Amino acid sequence: MLDGWGELILAAGALGTAAFGIVEGLKWIPLVGEAGFASALKLLGSALMSTLVTAYGAQFERMLRAQYRGEQEDFAKTVRQGLRIGLTPNNAEEIGKTLGVVDPVKLREAAAAVDTGATLTPEQRNAIARFELAADARVDAALTLAHDHYTRLSKTLAGLVALIIAVAAAYGLEPGGSLVGRAVLVGLTAVPLAPVAKDVAGALKAASEALRAKS
Repeated sequence: MLDGWGELILAAGALGTAAFGIVEGLKWIPLVGEAGFASALKLLGSALMSTLVTAYGAQFERMLRAQYRGEQEDFAKTVRQGLRIGLTPNNAEEIGKTLGVVDPVKLREAAAAVDTGATLTPEQRNAIARFELAADARVDAALTLAHDHYTRLSKTLAGLVALIIAVAAAYGLEPGGSLVGRAVLVGLTAVPLAPVAKDVAGALKAASEALRAKS
């Protein structure tokens, strides 16, 4: 009996893994591939967004969307570079106020010095360093939030895909629909079981062997 449950759990886990693969393959669809993108930009805030406009132009968002659907490491690198390149005397003070950990006036003075090619004072170098650390932390937080949104959506979609596949398979095996109840159970548990299916099945097998040895 336990062996049968183990096989069922492994099958459900395999279905969940396949469903996740299908969802990953749908990242070219904006609803899937760009899940969390808007939240990331919102967390960055308008002040930091202004640096991206300066660095990459008015169409920067289109470029970032394409990178976000691909490798998010490239997306993060592009945003970090844009924040540094786009820092100017005009937006530095507002950025300093937004980040809250760097003196806005000193940051503006530092940005002006960089803009003119002047030698930075120790205070100005410190202001730039604090800006870069704070900006990188904001980017990391934005990516974490975006990843959380994407993960939740992908799990939901993968669960729906697994359920559809399981029910379709049930009707294919038994046209009368006698297996639909089991199919729904398998489909609903497929995604949660996908990461732990082997462990759970292994635990059931070990328990089964232990019970047989005791008897």
